[in-house]
Amino acid sequence: RRSPVLTMRLLFFFVVGVVAKKSEELKIDVLEKPDVCSERTAFGDTISVHYTGKLTNGREFDSSRREGRSPFAFPLGQGKVIKGWDQGLLDMCVGEKRRLTIPSHLGYGAQGHPPAIPPHSTLVFETELLSVEKKSVLDSVTNYSPTTLIFCILFGMLIYVAYVSLTEPKRSRIVIGEGAWPR
Repeated sequence: RRSPVLTMRLLFFFVVGVVAKKSEELKIDVLEKPDVCSERTAFGDTISVHYTGKLTNGREFDSSRREGRSPFAFPLGQGKVIKGWDQGLLDMCVGEKRRLTIPSHLGYGAQGHPPAIPPHSTLVFETELLSVEKKSVLDSVTNYSPTTLIFCILFGMLIYVAYVSLTEPKRSRIVIGEGAWPR
């Protein structure tokens, strides 16, 4: 039989573990969303955003809105930015504003980004999506080598021939009298 003290300790560690795990997740707050959203961001799209990055103590470490700065453009989901951005800016509409609270492991982690970002820092970004350039199918195809493309085309042709030969009815010869038609 367990003692009440042991049960309370186990419950305490469980609750602390759940709270700690929850604080390790990316938090997305939608601050403003347009009434009409014709396109949403997806992996592979090149997006342009305005952003302001702060530490949890409120100290600003970077912003595209500073004088002389431009919006930041990058391909989404390609690992060109921190993981918290690749995840937090997904499925977003042009004109939408979000606050991303990014835990250390989805930001700069144990190394930080000295001198502006200390190690193990949670980051808070206010973002605004300005534009989306959709990735075209042609872009996807041109990333493969010519050998791979030829193999895929030939394999597709083989599948098509097999499909046609299995699904088309067999043609038989018409027999008239003693011979076959046509002669």
